[in-house]
Amino acid sequence: MALARARGEIQAELQAAVAECAREVAEQARADCPVKSGRLRESIGSEVRIDEVTGVIEARVYADAPYAAAVELGSGRRAPRPFLFPALETQGLDLPRRLSRVAR
Repeated sequence: MALARARGEIQAELQAAVAECAREVAEQARADCPVKSGRLRESIGSEVRIDEVTGVIEARVYADAPYAAAVELGSGRRAPRPFLFPALETQGLDLPRRLSRVAR
């Protein structure tokens, strides 16, 4: 019983660390995205879920404006203006440190 409780507490702490990191990536992406109307910036978000069977924690940072991929990756008419990947590079690198704090 105590082992199951400890596992649940650790899983909750890990999920919170992943969620915090995902939120920070989304915040950085919102700060860095090009703004014309604000729609792209407002479409950036994050979510975290845990698979109840496997215990795998999955985070997703997204921009769901219809033209988000064209801005991030470029198109035939426009050069790329990445905002998601650079945010992941700068903020996401902190995740291993956060997870190691939970493991201590």
